[in-house]
Amino acid sequence: MELQQFRHLLAVAEEGHFGRAATRLGMTQPPLSQSIQRLERELGVALFERTRKGAHLTAAGHALMPEARVAVAAAERARALARSARNSGEPVRVGLASTALWGPLPSLLRAAREVEIPLRLVELSTNDQLPALADGRLDLGLVSPPFEAPRRLQVRDLSIDPIVAAVPADLVCDDNEVVSLSLLADRLILFPEVQGPTLHASIMRLFTSNGFTPTIVQEAQDLLPTLALVAAGMGATLVPAGVARNVPMLGIAYRRLAVATEVPTWPLALAHMPLSARSPVAALLTRWQPGKAVERGTWSAVRGQHQSKIDT
Repeated sequence: MELQQFRHLLAVAEEGHFGRAATRLGMTQPPLSQSIQRLERELGVALFERTRKGAHLTAAGHALMPEARVAVAAAERARALARSARNSGEPVRVGLASTALWGPLPSLLRAAREVEIPLRLVELSTNDQLPALADGRLDLGLVSPPFEAPRRLQVRDLSIDPIVAAVPADLVCDDNEVVSLSLLADRLILFPEVQGPTLHASIMRLFTSNGFTPTIVQEAQDLLPTLALVAAGMGATLVPAGVARNVPMLGIAYRRLAVATEVPTWPLALAHMPLSARSPVAALLTRWQPGKAVERGTWSAVRGQHQSKIDT
């Protein structure tokens, strides 16, 4: 079996059609068909059911797909590692979920400066970071679990923050230590479900288990646009407590939730594929020690419209 055959297998399976797969691969259909046929002869099984409308994986094809993906991703990552070793001055590429911007990121930047390793920061959702880490387009990822991790991906917990409310400041007074979910239920601004299905479901369950049916008035993928909508009085949202500690914003009040059930948490983790001990990434992590880099504490209710603090 050859790596190129695995690439051909993946293209046909994903396109469901030999012609479309050939176009995607920049080749004509006959060589592609011949490549798949050679693979089938070598394995002694049929990988596709061919019809006039397209091609569909057989049971054997489905069984081979995960290994083919791993092989192709490993090859891409090996290429990226080799290029990185050749170009030692290349920056370490770090993916950032938006909630990481005000948590571990400052300490990571300080560590990189101390060891003189350049960084290139790329703000991406967790879902977009995972394949980029697997195929070598990213070196490190600051991600929000839980998720289905690619094979061999190493994940280290950085922080687990409780969820708190971010509401328009004119809806609460300074004496309010907590707010009811009723203040958010009919004006909720939330990230799309596809961006974090497990956390999204936990937030929905928080409302329903406390007797509320939430109305999502708007979806926003990134944190800053979400907070801007709240500051403009367009709705209210839920954020990790670390945001309340680090992102004061005029027009927003951060408050704990008055609920009868346990408040969900918003975890943050560091993810990367296996590292060479001599790589710049390994040197950076040795200096950073991210398991100790995250400030921890109990979030305290905000006093005033744009002030937050942490009790340690």
